[in-house]
Amino acid sequence: MGVVVATGEPAANIAMDRASLPVYARPATRQFRAFNVGIAKTGTRSVAGIFARYRSLHELLFPETVAALEARERGAKGDADFRAFLRWRDALCDLDMDSSSYNCHYVDALAEEFPDAKFVFVIRDCFGWLDSMLNMALLIGPISPEWLVGYLGRFLGPSWEADLADRPADLRRRAPAMAEAGLTYWARTNRFVLEHLAMERSLIVRASELSDSLPRVAALVGVPAETLAPELSRLHRGRTKYGILHDLDFAWLAEIAEHYCGELMREFFPRLTLADFLRSHPRPS
Repeated sequence: MGVVVATGEPAANIAMDRASLPVYARPATRQFRAFNVGIAKTGTRSVAGIFARYRSLHELLFPETVAALEARERGAKGDADFRAFLRWRDALCDLDMDSSSYNCHYVDALAEEFPDAKFVFVIRDCFGWLDSMLNMALLIGPISPEWLVGYLGRFLGPSWEADLADRPADLRRRAPAMAEAGLTYWARTNRFVLEHLAMERSLIVRASELSDSLPRVAALVGVPAETLAPELSRLHRGRTKYGILHDLDFAWLAEIAEHYCGELMREFFPRLTLADFLRSHPRPS
């Protein structure tokens, strides 16, 4: 199996980004073991970048891990086999920081299988997350392989289809169902992570505060803060905006966001409202 580093951006953007990024020497052996267990679109690529001077990768074995996860969920792979896969996957690259968007789905197994591991959990507000997820899915859908299209459906539900950006009428009709599926995913998965984090070995960081939290991140894994790469803490910022949240009925969206996400939003983002988000993220022209 090969190592897949997937960013979800068009190839031209990836090449442009990489050409401007610094390249650091990395240690030959593992210095510590840490996992980023934030959900997709919360800065998983940025966390990998922060640890650029260490053995760090983003989306390690992406299709293989998604396949194993889905096999476990449908009962084709037992828990023991799935945990054996996680141990094999970890040993394959001996990473210091494994920053993958699907680690969140088996954080309980990671905590039990790797008692020395540290965990970074980056959480993003539900409005910014949903907007970013919709933008990414609509952008990369037409160029995504079948397995990735299916993976995106995990976030946006059965109304999601890969070519919706080219079908404006269908997109408008399906957008409410995708938004509700996304908010359901955000709430359910973040709750799962919070319930299964090994809190004594973990750090919870708001996505908007990641750049300012590097000393705490470094302390968690036991390395000097100056060995992290703050210049790589703002990677993978989306360039293409579709403004889907502006097209949804405001009262309806506010109601379902409160229904699914209200409790967590009040805990982590008590001052942010839907109106605030839409004002600070105007409809694209």
